[in-house]
Amino acid sequence: MSDLPLHRRLAILVLLLAAVLVLAFQGSRPLWEPDEGRFTNVALQMLHTGDFISLYRHHDSFHFTKPPVTYWAIAASVSALGWNEWAVRLPNALAWLGVVALLLRIGPHFAPKRPWLPALVYATLPFPLLAAHVVTTDTPLAFATTLAFACYVIARFESRPGFVVAMWAAFGLAFMSKGPPGLLGLLGILAFHLMHRGGPRLFPPLGLLLFAIVGLTWYGVVIARHEGLLAYFLGHEVIARIATDTHNRHPEWWGGFYVYGTSLALGTLPWWPWALGAARRIGLRWRNAAPETRLLLLWIGIAMLVFMLAQSRLPLYILPLFAPIALLFGRALQDTPLSTWRTIAIALVAGFVVFVKLVTAHKIEVAAWLPDRIGDEVSIHKDSRNWARELQAVLPFRPTEVVFVNDMARYGLHLYLGAEVEKIDFDGVMAEKPLSDAPFDDTVYDELREPKVLTRAFVMRPWAEERFVAMAAAAGWRAEKVGGVQDRVVYVLRPASR
Repeated sequence: MSDLPLHRRLAILVLLLAAVLVLAFQGSRPLWEPDEGRFTNVALQMLHTGDFISLYRHHDSFHFTKPPVTYWAIAASVSALGWNEWAVRLPNALAWLGVVALLLRIGPHFAPKRPWLPALVYATLPFPLLAAHVVTTDTPLAFATTLAFACYVIARFESRPGFVVAMWAAFGLAFMSKGPPGLLGLLGILAFHLMHRGGPRLFPPLGLLLFAIVGLTWYGVVIARHEGLLAYFLGHEVIARIATDTHNRHPEWWGGFYVYGTSLALGTLPWWPWALGAARRIGLRWRNAAPETRLLLLWIGIAMLVFMLAQSRLPLYILPLFAPIALLFGRALQDTPLSTWRTIAIALVAGFVVFVKLVTAHKIEVAAWLPDRIGDEVSIHKDSRNWARELQAVLPFRPTEVVFVNDMARYGLHLYLGAEVEKIDFDGVMAEKPLSDAPFDDTVYDELREPKVLTRAFVMRPWAEERFVAMAAAAGWRAEKVGGVQDRVVYVLRPASR
């Protein structure tokens, strides 16, 4: 390693540092409901059913809210490494490391004096690092969009037009990671291409073909397989998220400033004050900006405008923008020395993120050490591992299915108990059940009339007990209360003749 140029050695050190930061305690924390449990459950349903095309949250219900890339990655990891949190979160960690590696590859174009600096910035930004610790589609999306951006940069600034074809394949991967949001970066590239003529051909037929194959094939198959799915994709997952407050995710006019402003201000510490000061000193203004700077500003600016105008807003939506932000910060700071106190500040922020990962892995134990009044406020009802432990302790058998009656399902139980998780409803109407993302999987009436499976556990709030017991008796069952889990009660069914 001593024979390598200094910038290569520093790049390797950055990559090693990044690996330590992202892998630390990555599998120590239990799954948290609802998101981690839901994403993991859909992936495990693939292994349960053997169907890797149609997406299920339960064998009675589809779950097409996101495309399958994240589910495929989790299913493959679990198959290879076992049913545990490490396997579930490893794809996110690798995707995050992939972004760091891509920034090392294209860093010389944006920070030629310190080509490793953008990657170091990204590796120590708290927001992307914490996001990689949570099972969602956003970190894989960030990798796919950064890959597309890197391919365009190589095609444009290294005069290697063949990489435009790879760019379109990467955008196909982004579209398969989260749908239309995966194409927002393309708007910035298009704007830059129109302003700066002379670059590579942007729409090569082979590239468009690869985009169609990678990004659209799955959509075509499932739309052909399931009637009404196209209307669901367009109406519920596109129009409703952009133009309406259906999902109730900060739709107020100030919602974007609050959600995204807070995420950017805290999620880019400690770098943004330094980068802002450096940008002012060296005059990184649009009129005098280099093409590389303009490309970054267009990528970030146009995407942020779309995010601000859309009526559905969550912090993780802007995660793919942190890679170009890191490049912009690295560009602004490439002439600024990393003084001792700045190095300490970076280490403190990175150390704090790792500490947060450690603390959240032992949430129940930490709550026990806190004063009672504070400890009681620490929510543990979203801890799927604790749910599984308490549920198994009261059950006389290993459940094959955990059924939640008029309650939020804890889908993470699928990982810990190997059991399917189902939501049933007293008053649901199957004829009115939506194609995907339905509020229930089955009605209580129909569930109780299924074949005599004795290894089902029924979980409900106390108010539902009387009605459930009466309906079970009418269906030929004796509902037996076996205990409680947190503030819920647990029942099993026995044949009424016993």
